[in-house]
Amino acid sequence: MEIPMIYSVEETAQLLKTSPQAILDEIEVGRLEAFMVGSEWRTTDKAITDFISRGGSKPVGTAPARQLSSKLDLQQVPAFQYTWPNGYTEEYPLAYEGTFNDADRHFEVKIGIGEREAAGKNRKRVTVFLNGRPTVEFAGADDFDNSSLVAGVVTLPNKKRLKPHQPVPAEYRSFDLRRYDSVVTGPRAATTMAVVAKIDDFDTMVSHAVTRAMYRDQM
Repeated sequence: MEIPMIYSVEETAQLLKTSPQAILDEIEVGRLEAFMVGSEWRTTDKAITDFISRGGSKPVGTAPARQLSSKLDLQQVPAFQYTWPNGYTEEYPLAYEGTFNDADRHFEVKIGIGEREAAGKNRKRVTVFLNGRPTVEFAGADDFDNSSLVAGVVTLPNKKRLKPHQPVPAEYRSFDLRRYDSVVTGPRAATTMAVVAKIDDFDTMVSHAVTRAMYRDQM
């Protein structure tokens, strides 16, 4: 195996002509791939090249990973309930239903919007159902009343959640990805990466769900 060139945070900062804190910030949100040696971060020449080729700190999420508008047909429908396997019945006072179609996939889509406790606080809640199955869930940000943002964790094909130091899969590189606990803080808030979207951005939320369904097919 060819050993790559390895750089400390300080060396990487010198290469990119920025501060060590800026490098740590990029590692923290997952835009610069890195690994721990003891208590210190290290990165490689390939990771730095990949970071530059992706546009560096250029904000991801200016558009959803899949432009679904022409494939997604939704309309508002009456409120509904869903009973989870643990017996909890969740109310969705606001709901949308429709279809998603592309060349090789068809999904019956249902989106439920309500409120539920998450990270020690009652928050806005969105669940996206594909073919009747809850596929992704979003919780309202701490500043939801001002930002209208919700966050839904990213789960990889191996059923593990995407960690901040891991490379971002190609399917998620055009999403707005942030650490979940930078948006939703409180007890048991996930420390892994999440898709962040406006609560009315159904394209992004359904895109996240379709990607998750694709990953599930790979298991």
